[in-house]
Amino acid sequence: MKIDVFILSFIICMIFLGITIYLIRNGKLREQYAILWVILTAVMMVLSLFPSLIDGLAKQIGVSYAPSLLYLLGLISVLFILLHLTIAVSSLTARFIVLTQKIGMLEQENLTLRQGSKELTADPAIRRIKAENPAKLQEGSSRFL
Repeated sequence: MKIDVFILSFIICMIFLGITIYLIRNGKLREQYAILWVILTAVMMVLSLFPSLIDGLAKQIGVSYAPSLLYLLGLISVLFILLHLTIAVSSLTARFIVLTQKIGMLEQENLTLRQGSKELTADPAIRRIKAENPAKLQEGSSRFL
């Protein structure tokens, strides 16, 4: 039994689409990144079902060998994917820098508060109040701990 290469290509595209949907549903692939994959898979499915589209498009553009147009479309698709991922990485890098700066500021604030808390407990008046009524002191100074 001979399987047509276009049917095989369509089956592979269906499997790839199924895997993409599975990854989206399980939270392993975000929708914003999956849209590009779904669009490219749909284009490949259409081209697999209607291979004459490639021939017609190649004639209109002036490409003498239609499969070379398919390679060109594949290369352009890969370039779009790379551009999309580069934009995503750049955005994440900027967010990482901001988050790192915020963590540094929070650590500095935490250190300042801890040092202020130690100064409060070192005060003799605080020690005297603590000795007289420890429950009242803990209620009032719990924001420093």
